[in-house]
Amino acid sequence: MNYKAIFFDLDHTLWDYQKNASEALEELYKQFDLYRLGGFSSSAFIERFTTVNYGLWDQFNHGLIDKDKLREERFHKILHHFKVLDKPLSLKISDAYLKLCPTKTNLFPYTHDVLSYLQSKYQLYILTNGFNDVQQIKINSSNLTSYFKGVITSDSIGYKKPNKEIFDHALEVAGIANYEGLMVGDNLNADIRGARNADIASIYFNPERNRHKEKQLTEISCLSELMNIL
Repeated sequence: MNYKAIFFDLDHTLWDYQKNASEALEELYKQFDLYRLGGFSSSAFIERFTTVNYGLWDQFNHGLIDKDKLREERFHKILHHFKVLDKPLSLKISDAYLKLCPTKTNLFPYTHDVLSYLQSKYQLYILTNGFNDVQQIKINSSNLTSYFKGVITSDSIGYKKPNKEIFDHALEVAGIANYEGLMVGDNLNADIRGARNADIASIYFNPERNRHKEKQLTEISCLSELMNIL
């Protein structure tokens, strides 16, 4: 395993998206007094967000909607589910969410330990389908900046994982051949199959131990396992 660079996904791999989003949504639920408007609980609000957000991000990753549509529709769909038909309010909540959520700092266990260990051995990069402005805030707020030589986003080059082009670009940025790179991520399609399309080795991060049918896969459930592998 003569790797020279490791590319990490950010959301759901290093930065605990679910925990950070839940914290932000709890605050916004109170800030906008959503119980008074719709009579639904904060847990129902968070649960609905998870469903809607997953669906919209799946559409975004497949090129069916753009960034603006995702941001515009997310809270509109959530509030509509609870019979709150107020588009201006949904846009206000969306803006507030985009400002608040990226400042949250919950990381998966051992993130700092693992990155500190790997930093002395490999070039480290973030490779994400997230948006430039938001991802940089997450990285800075969580004190991750010093570990990485660069942050590569789909925003910056116009291609999203799993497209081969974004992985080829990452190899160019790192100045390495495909067999010298390794992708670590939580998404079987975007991260793992995407890396495979570019002939880059990969490690699937599966903290929930979700069942799947993918074969010939290196899989971990805790980031600390990387210190035994690499």
